[in-house]
Amino acid sequence: MTIQVWFKKDIEDNSSELCVPFEAENATEDGVVHCRFKTFVFAIGTRHTVFFMNNQTASLCSPSQHTSQDLVQHMRARPPGNLSVSEQNDGSQMLQWSSPYPPSSSLNKNLTFQLSFRHQAEDTWITKTVATTRMTIKRQWLLPGHRYEAKVRTKASLGRWSEWSPVVIWKTRDEFGQLPSLHCVLDGEKEVMCSWKVSRELAYLITYQLTCRHTQTAQFERCCLNPAVSSARGTEMRYNCLLTNVDPETLQLKLLLTHNAKTFAAHKYIRSKPPEKVKVRETNGDWVVEWSAPATAPSELFYQVSYYRTKDQGSSLQLNSSKGSTCVTILGTSLIPLQDYEVKVRSLVVPGSGSTYEGIPSEWSDPAKWTSNKATWSVLKLIYLFSALIAAAAFLILYHTIPACQKKVVLWVDSVPSPSKSKTLSEIK
Repeated sequence: MTIQVWFKKDIEDNSSELCVPFEAENATEDGVVHCRFKTFVFAIGTRHTVFFMNNQTASLCSPSQHTSQDLVQHMRARPPGNLSVSEQNDGSQMLQWSSPYPPSSSLNKNLTFQLSFRHQAEDTWITKTVATTRMTIKRQWLLPGHRYEAKVRTKASLGRWSEWSPVVIWKTRDEFGQLPSLHCVLDGEKEVMCSWKVSRELAYLITYQLTCRHTQTAQFERCCLNPAVSSARGTEMRYNCLLTNVDPETLQLKLLLTHNAKTFAAHKYIRSKPPEKVKVRETNGDWVVEWSAPATAPSELFYQVSYYRTKDQGSSLQLNSSKGSTCVTILGTSLIPLQDYEVKVRSLVVPGSGSTYEGIPSEWSDPAKWTSNKATWSVLKLIYLFSALIAAAAFLILYHTIPACQKKVVLWVDSVPSPSKSKTLSEIK
């Protein structure tokens, strides 16, 4: 940096002298610059002030820069606090705030407040001056179903206005029949994004369709079949519609109010009544479930049968009946003997394609109860049992006879004459 070292002899003396740079003898430390200041008098009480200065600070330290200023020109009051808004019974908005100074301060006697509010879509603020810490914005000044914001500032008897307080935001009450504001943004040469907002509570009941026409004599037609829907600030639904290939100078728009409804084909959503008079009877060890068709059957029906042990309703089994049939058979062999069972039936429309009737299952009928039979021995089970007994007997016989035979064979082998057993040969050896 290009800087200079200056000396000031006395604090009260505005004059200063330059410390002249010089090369110190035997200077070994890099980066250290030396200067020499010549004085003619050394005296007790003399103080020297040393400071740096460059061309910019030299102009700032000029006496011509040191002009006096009035405090009032720079003094501001503190901004108000706790700005809040509440809706009144008549639809007006009450805004309240607190003084920036303690209640005991005498400054509160001479405070003035300015409240500014605006529609969020507008650029200009409406400003009102009051002497109290509250103000009512009348309902006539606001549009229903719109968002507004407000801020407030303070001024004391002297000085300037304070900084603005943080902004408070509120939404006015919706009024049925009041169309929402339409906002359109030019996205391209022939592309426009239009949007409008509806409160969540109102969006469950009604919706709006954006219609367009290009000439004064043409009919309005829907511009957007499926507008994009998103949440806006939590309490509103925002609808967006992108218009393409439009001439902004001639295009006319209109929002039409419609019911928030859904259209459906009635013959696709038929739900029959449940079957009636469900009963169970035994036939040759099996169980036949019978029922009566519901009194008013809209079309051909088939039925689903669900049966389960009373103690274990979670593991039920289902059977489907053929079209028009009102009975099914539950095999006795599929049931656990001497257990309590329940069965219930529901009806369904026979599904089809095209314009045929369709629907969802009915409610289940009241359950019918019965107890399964004792276990019976079938011919097949008896064959299995006798085969098992014969196999067990053969195993036991073999288990006891084979060791006895082996013992007899060993004794017979030992009794057969053999040269190796001759005593004579043994003595000769």
